[in-house]
Amino acid sequence: MAGHHVVIGDGAVAAAFAALAPLDPGDALTVIGPGSGQLGRGLAYADHPPDAPWRDAYLLNSPAGTVDPAFPDWVAENWPKVASRKARHPRGTAFDAVAIAADDHAALFLPRAVFGDYLRDRTDAALAAHHARGVRVTLRPAIVTDLARDGDRFRLTLSDGQQMQADSVDVATGGPAPARFGADTGPAAFEQLYGNEAAIAAALRPDAEVLCLGANAAMLDVLRLMQCLLPEDRIRMAVLSPSGLLPEPLIWTRPRGAPVTPDLRGPYPDAEAFLAAVDADLAAHRAKGARMAELRRGYRAFLDQVGLAALIPDIDQRRRVIGPLDRRFRRGTADSLADFDRLRRAGQIRMIRAKVDYVVAGADRTTRVRVTGPDGPSDLNAPIVINCAGPDPQAYELMTAGLISRGWIERVGQGLRVGAGLETRIPGLRYLSPAVTEIGDEVMALPLYDVDRLTTYVRRANAAA
Repeated sequence: MAGHHVVIGDGAVAAAFAALAPLDPGDALTVIGPGSGQLGRGLAYADHPPDAPWRDAYLLNSPAGTVDPAFPDWVAENWPKVASRKARHPRGTAFDAVAIAADDHAALFLPRAVFGDYLRDRTDAALAAHHARGVRVTLRPAIVTDLARDGDRFRLTLSDGQQMQADSVDVATGGPAPARFGADTGPAAFEQLYGNEAAIAAALRPDAEVLCLGANAAMLDVLRLMQCLLPEDRIRMAVLSPSGLLPEPLIWTRPRGAPVTPDLRGPYPDAEAFLAAVDADLAAHRAKGARMAELRRGYRAFLDQVGLAALIPDIDQRRRVIGPLDRRFRRGTADSLADFDRLRRAGQIRMIRAKVDYVVAGADRTTRVRVTGPDGPSDLNAPIVINCAGPDPQAYELMTAGLISRGWIERVGQGLRVGAGLETRIPGLRYLSPAVTEIGDEVMALPLYDVDRLTTYVRRANAAA
């Protein structure tokens, strides 16, 4: 009997669920998401209008070869188009000039929208293969507002009020929402960068300081947006960070540096002992010249092979590792960090070591930010304030929040837990997003923000289905 499988979401995980779904001729596949017509992009790899100056300004945090093993080959096949898009940014090819001259596409920091092009091509090919095998494929641009059991099937309610039934459902609606700093963000503040570019562009003025709340990758994208809209000598930024630290560039050198081999000899009694051992091991590798590219590659391979359970037997202690361990491997776009450092030395960017307490509307169309720093609390005022903080592990979008409230997926520690095959507590319903920190008995050592790792778990789940 033909079945109906639904995928909810429009990002890379939803695309993987759709592409790898084990469907038979006569089955129906429906993908529902606000951007399902651009399936695979989601927010992370979204494109922008061709006339938007910032269209190709946002770059991947890592070289192309670390994002997806097949991506560099696609880049080589599409190089004229990729090169023209990369060159749109004022400094788009300068940093990668050596790698470009050597046709070393794996080492390039490319626009995220270009990676979205790659995902679209790969997804379109997979959906065409489904169609050729007799699967009825439908992409539905909508939001699922309710998901309920209806006998042994599922009933989905869409944002346009229509309903549909499905035999099985995969949910891939994205990771935690950005942290918030108060409800009243004022007329000149923006909740976050992405989606607000046009409003920021309209408010931006030469020599007017833009205040970024957080020093994560989004802050580097604010800088790249400003480089697209202002003469570089008229850029002014202030960056608030509790640690005062920036991500580290992840650069693939020529020749490549070999990944490190971690010397961790657990088991460790708790998270603190494990992290102390990691810090000592990282320091030893850095003393021998290892940089973030070699450290991250080596640790990721080691942790995938050994597993966190062999290093920290107590599961509650393992759950305490994921955030602190990830912060030791924070990486950012290399040329954006180079630009940041250059403008900081020129006095155009300043770092403020402080914690944001709250944000409120100020007078004269400015926004007031209350912070606490080494010298106590103080207020900062800026005409434009942008939330560049990392995700709030307790803040979820509508669909995920609904699954949690019904008890269909479980909140554990700072994330979510699903079954070994990505199953929820409801048969026929699976879930995966970067918010997931446990799959079956496996506690993630590092968050699931890499597309190739997410796709690997989807592939494993479908192989076991």
